[in-house]
Amino acid sequence: MKVIICGAGQVGHNIARSLVREENDITVIDQSEDLI
Repeated sequence: MKVIICGAGQVGHNIARSLVREENDITVIDQSEDLI
């Protein structure tokens, strides 16, 4: 599944990590380049 996560803070990071383990295609978007 392709998933876009808006926000790379603690919650977004944990959701992305969980979805990657399930072999999903993840894109994370955030205003702060430091968090990406």
